[in-house]
Amino acid sequence: GEKAPAAQAAAFARSGSGNAFGFARSGSANFKKSMSRASLRVFTPSLAEHSSRMSVHDALKSAGVAAAAESVYIINPERSKFLQRWNIITMIALIFVAIVSPIQVAMLETKFDAIFVINCCTDVIFLADLILQFFIMYPKQTDYGPALEHRPRWIVHNYLQTWFIIDFISCIPFDLLALVSEADQGKTMKAVKVIRLLRLLKLARVLRASRVIRRIEVHAAISYGKLDLLKFFAILCMITHWLANLWALTLVLVDESDGVPRWVDSFTELETNVDVKTKDAPWKLYITCLYFTSYTITSVGYGDIGPVNTVEIVVCTLMIIVAGISWAIVLGQVCGIVANLQTEEQAFRQTMDELNFMMQDRVMPIELRQRLRSFFLSNKTAQRRARHQRIIGSMSPGLQGEVVMEINRRWITKVRILNTLMDQNPNTRLATQFSAFVVEVSQQLTLVVHAQSEVFGAPHVLYVLIRGLVSHYNRIRRSGSVWGSDFILCDSSLIEPCRSFALTYVELTKLDRAAFFRVLEKHKDACPELVQRVRRFCCWLAFQRALLKEARRRILAAEVEGGLLDDEHRDLSKDNRASSKASSKSWCFNASDAASDASRRPPEP
Repeated sequence: GEKAPAAQAAAFARSGSGNAFGFARSGSANFKKSMSRASLRVFTPSLAEHSSRMSVHDALKSAGVAAAAESVYIINPERSKFLQRWNIITMIALIFVAIVSPIQVAMLETKFDAIFVINCCTDVIFLADLILQFFIMYPKQTDYGPALEHRPRWIVHNYLQTWFIIDFISCIPFDLLALVSEADQGKTMKAVKVIRLLRLLKLARVLRASRVIRRIEVHAAISYGKLDLLKFFAILCMITHWLANLWALTLVLVDESDGVPRWVDSFTELETNVDVKTKDAPWKLYITCLYFTSYTITSVGYGDIGPVNTVEIVVCTLMIIVAGISWAIVLGQVCGIVANLQTEEQAFRQTMDELNFMMQDRVMPIELRQRLRSFFLSNKTAQRRARHQRIIGSMSPGLQGEVVMEINRRWITKVRILNTLMDQNPNTRLATQFSAFVVEVSQQLTLVVHAQSEVFGAPHVLYVLIRGLVSHYNRIRRSGSVWGSDFILCDSSLIEPCRSFALTYVELTKLDRAAFFRVLEKHKDACPELVQRVRRFCCWLAFQRALLKEARRRILAAEVEGGLLDDEHRDLSKDNRASSKASSKSWCFNASDAASDASRRPPEP
């Protein structure tokens, strides 16, 4: 084969294959084996006919496309279960750093305790994550579409140019340095403060959250609107928390021994008879700073707390700028997200308003108005199903088939002709072609709705009830019921009565005979066996209905001769005897042709 397509296919296979841990399949040995067997493989139809889903690696292997040697240590982020669990651990460590580290820097003294041990554990986690990044594939754009880069050299090169510096700075053990510096009595107070401020560089780890969220996004089922709301709410809480600790940090930058007034001194007179002062209790100090930050962010204005020295004025000015910009952005984004979350409900309400205006302008009676409102209120589900059809239409043909079969599997088993076609050995060619036919038939279904007390029904139409109750042929049809399965017969005298009565608001999908035979005509050349199966089923069904019809005619005739019928039933008997038979067509026959054909060929079970 050509080198370029083979290389592309090999790269695509590497980006999509892996074991349970997501590691790419290795091995020069496997490569040599695939190369030795490559000349013996051909792309046969049996590969396309196989119904089970293959991996890309296996498909290329069966097609004879050999891949280059792969490293056993490269991790596929889309398939690795290990990486999914590792992302959860990393996210927990990030949340701990974002919440605890600012409090530890601004309010707590560094000492060997439980928080120090947990910080050391998070340092180990982030160091392991830094090393792990050298072995994780990253997405790239190629001439044949997006793919994952698997070559170790390019993975290392990309990581060194993007996230390595931030990850490396965040892995420096600032807690250990702070503990050593505070234990060393020879260091000046200014040096201790600098080292303490350097511990804030640990917050650079929070930037990792974007990568982790991007990986988790593939496995998340939450809507993007709700995800954005959750994200902005978390950002607002985090900014409030950080600014509160920044305001508390001013007490570290301006020490009590400097002789400069501080904002916390205003609480001294208020806490004369209090044992634990605000400046000595971290939890009191945090609540006070959070109170100050909250009315700063929300632009309420200053109250009993304010800056009293130059450092506090600078920090407060910075807080006002950051808080104002953050509040405006978050508030605007949240308003837009909330407005877009209910677009369907807003469109429905607009439709109801227009309906009310129309009924008022046309001076419609009150009873009709109530029926119309009830219909549109019940029709919300049908509108949602119509949007689902548009979503399915935007999928690829293969995905459309899978989704349609999953949605319609319940009623397909109740239609004899379709269930017969699906009841095949799944590993045969006929099963693949029959399944494609059934999928395309399912896509021809159209959604219809009927209000309560409406009479509906047309001959040669298959009905599937989705919602509501229907009275049909002396039976109560519930959700999931199917009737009109004899829609493929041409002779109207052989089919069951089609008139139905809506007991409630009903939603149905229907398939008419013309659409069914259009699909059959499309598959006629590719699969002649399909036409034969449908023809045989038509013959057998017409033969059965013809026997039943003739039996009813003879019973009525015998009862008429015996004088057991009144005038109304006698007229009905005459009408039944005078019913004409429809002309025979390509694969839909009248009763006599069906009986003769079925007598020559017994039906399959």
